[in-house]
Amino acid sequence: MNTKNLFAVIMFVFSLTLVSCEKNVMDGNSIIHDYRVQNILYAKGSKLKNISYIESINSMKGGIIITQYEYDEQGRISKVSQPMYENGTPMFQNGTIVGLYSYSDYFYNDNGQLDKIIYFHSNLNEGFINLQTSTYSYDKYENKRKEVIVYPRALPFRTDSTLYYYDNNRLKREDKYEDGYFGKEPWRSELVTYIEYGYNNQGQLVKESNYSGTDDTLLSYSIHSYQNGLNVKTEVFIYYNVIGETKLREVRRYYDKNDNLIYLESEELSGLSSSMSYVTIYEYY
Repeated sequence: MNTKNLFAVIMFVFSLTLVSCEKNVMDGNSIIHDYRVQNILYAKGSKLKNISYIESINSMKGGIIITQYEYDEQGRISKVSQPMYENGTPMFQNGTIVGLYSYSDYFYNDNGQLDKIIYFHSNLNEGFINLQTSTYSYDKYENKRKEVIVYPRALPFRTDSTLYYYDNNRLKREDKYEDGYFGKEPWRSELVTYIEYGYNNQGQLVKESNYSGTDDTLLSYSIHSYQNGLNVKTEVFIYYNVIGETKLREVRRYYDKNDNLIYLESEELSGLSSSMSYVTIYEYY
């Protein structure tokens, strides 16, 4: 897996959890899984420490750490780390990573907003090298307006960007631009994909639609379901040229009694998927 894809997987895991049969606000389907975890409890608003792979939500075995979080004195994320693997086993002791594969440093501006993330990757010859830097800017309402992504080691030098659009301070659309050679034209930046967001009457995000920036074709969409204000299920649908719309993935989330995310269960439902099903556990300070 290349580094860019690894970052995408990590951010996907980070960004991705219920008892009644409340109806899905979009499609009327019942949510059937029990979302409350009875045997784990953290204080309300606890800071995330680790994300680990486990065999199942019923597993009694310890997890394999894939991501670890550190914070500054203001309680903001300051560093996110991924472990090195030795003989197929991640290098960590007593719940702490001791061999780094990659890490990201977080920096903030004078207003306390995330200003920059610098991603470093281990290299046998040079130690840790900066493969990606993301810089953020904001509008007068303090909404994130733009992300600029620079790849310092890319040849030719490459800069991608994402623009964010809002309606009444609620995210409405993301436009994703990439540098590259598109057809026979010169190296340039082009709108590759864009995402449109839909909300219910409670202001909860219920649909994300991903379109081609070239011809506005719908590529995929996700439906989010809620119970008691918690996002407990995400269904991902994708379009294939041959078979049309297919349900690709279902993500189920489980919380403790203080609404901390404890388990995330991602199940691949299509044989055409390039991903694997997995279960992660979230541990807090």
